[in-house]
Amino acid sequence: MLTTKKMNAVLLAGDRSASITVRNDNKAFLELHGVPLLIHVLRALRAAEYVGMVVIVGPATRIREILEHHGESDGVKVVEQRENMIENFKVGYVVSLGLDESVAFWDLKGSEHQHTPVLVAPSDIPLLTPAEVDEFIVCSNMHEYDYSIGITSNDVLSHYHPTEGRSGIQMIYFHVKEDLMRHNNLHIGKPLSFDHLDYIEKMYEWRYQTRWANIIRMLFSLLIHGWRLFKSLRIFILMQISLFYDRHGHPKLSDRLRSLVGFNRLAEGIGNAIGARVQIVYTHFGGAALDADNEKDLAVIEERYEEWMEHQRNLHV
Repeated sequence: MLTTKKMNAVLLAGDRSASITVRNDNKAFLELHGVPLLIHVLRALRAAEYVGMVVIVGPATRIREILEHHGESDGVKVVEQRENMIENFKVGYVVSLGLDESVAFWDLKGSEHQHTPVLVAPSDIPLLTPAEVDEFIVCSNMHEYDYSIGITSNDVLSHYHPTEGRSGIQMIYFHVKEDLMRHNNLHIGKPLSFDHLDYIEKMYEWRYQTRWANIIRMLFSLLIHGWRLFKSLRIFILMQISLFYDRHGHPKLSDRLRSLVGFNRLAEGIGNAIGARVQIVYTHFGGAALDADNEKDLAVIEERYEEWMEHQRNLHV
């Protein structure tokens, strides 16, 4: 039986390139009950049983000031942000290996670090709990896969939906045969094993796929990358059309289309796009999927924070 080992984590808090601001500020520094979102996420990571060192990448001076103010400086490494999310991740990964940030990421290809995984999380998921972090790590088979993508089912996230007289958050879901699901913002990867790491940056930039400009950009990119991404293109189109029909009142048509896209095909399509062995992993708490991506959702999280955190503490997974 394989035992779960601790792994280091990279916490992304940058505000350049495709990042989104809320209330005219970097989301990492927005306060929830007097505590920056960044600190909420950091505390969840540090309290998780299977997380070792945490590396934070973002505006370094401001991050260090906040860590000092909230008593979280010890044992955390802070790295100045680069120009985009992928560059931030690469330098964070290098530092998570115990190396100096000046070491070039791709110089490590084929080295002893080739198969070292790292947990990656954004800084705008203040409802994250240590239990959900541990569940994701334990369920991720990094012996057989290069990349583990966390998801959460609509069945779990429906607890956080708006109800009559109560505010809530209802996300856009990915439509696949087995389920309606949402990416939960957690990743584990062995990035030196990826053939096309740059494509994750493109997917991040186009993550708001209800915007037609982003859909067209992704389709065009999939087309020009040729046969390697043909299966990814087919899966992407089916999922988008299924989502379109569902949002426009045609659930039967939506279900018929999503029946053509199963988990295995989705994982295979993502794997073809990035050149890696991909695993899709469920978590069952919900907090990681609820990012504060806009002012409205942040206000709802502020209103129901204590209630939703208590709900997660009472779950037995």
